[in-house]
Amino acid sequence: MAARNRTAWWLALMGWGVAGATSAASLQLAPTSITLHAGQQADGLWLTNSGSAPMQVQARVYRWTQREGRDELQPTDDLLVSPPMRSLAAGEKQLLRVVRAVPPPAAQEVGYRVIVDELPGFDPARTGTQFVLRYSVPIFLTPPSEVGAEPAPRLRARLSADAQGQAVLELSNDGDGHAQIADLALAGGGAPRTVQSGLVGYVLSGQTMRWPLGRPWRELQGATLLARINGEPAQRPLPLAAAPR
Repeated sequence: MAARNRTAWWLALMGWGVAGATSAASLQLAPTSITLHAGQQADGLWLTNSGSAPMQVQARVYRWTQREGRDELQPTDDLLVSPPMRSLAAGEKQLLRVVRAVPPPAAQEVGYRVIVDELPGFDPARTGTQFVLRYSVPIFLTPPSEVGAEPAPRLRARLSADAQGQAVLELSNDGDGHAQIADLALAGGGAPRTVQSGLVGYVLSGQTMRWPLGRPWRELQGATLLARINGEPAQRPLPLAAAPR
C-alpha cells in the first residue's frame, strides 16, 4: 500500500478524520466490526447523520491481508455493500447492508475492511477546512465449524531491535481466528507499567504483524508483556521470547 493509503487507513482505523476547524463531523457508524458466520449471508452497518445538514456517504470494500508485518488493502468483489453511495438527510439513520458474494472460507477466518467516507460538501461560501470522517470497519468471514466452536487466535511473540536499538514487537497468529491487540503493559515489580494504551492493531489468522514499542530493546529483555486480546476484560501475558539483536 502506498504511503498515502497507509496514512488514510490508520486515520480510519482510529476513527479520526481529515483535520478541519469550520464544522464538526456528523457521521456516526455502528457496530465497529462484523463477523459473518458460514451460514450467514449478510449483516449491516447503521450510518447516522447527527448533524444539521445533509451529507453524501460512500462505502467501498477491500480484502485485508498482512505482509512483512504491515497491513495491506486490495479492492475486492467478495463482499458487496448496498447502497454504495447515498445522501443522508440531517438526523437520518440508514442501514448499509454488507453481503457475502463468495462461499465461506474453508479452513480459517478471512479479513476484509469496509471503508465508509463522509464526502465533503461543496459550499462556495465556506472558509477554512471542512472536517470529515473516514471509518474503516473490520469484517471477518468464518469457516464452517462445530456448534459453539468459534475461530480463535494462537499467538507467538518475540521482541527484536531496530537499527536504532528500539524494541519491536512481532506477533504471529497460528490460529484460525483474528487477534485484536490492545493495552500493552509490562508486568513485574508492582502494578503493570503501560507500554501502549488503547488499540495497537490486529493480527489476522495465519499472518504476522510488527509494531515499534518506542522503548530501548535492552530495557525489555526478560520482561513479561501483557495485552488485552479481543476485548477481554483482563490483560494476559503474551508468549514472548526475546530475539537477539
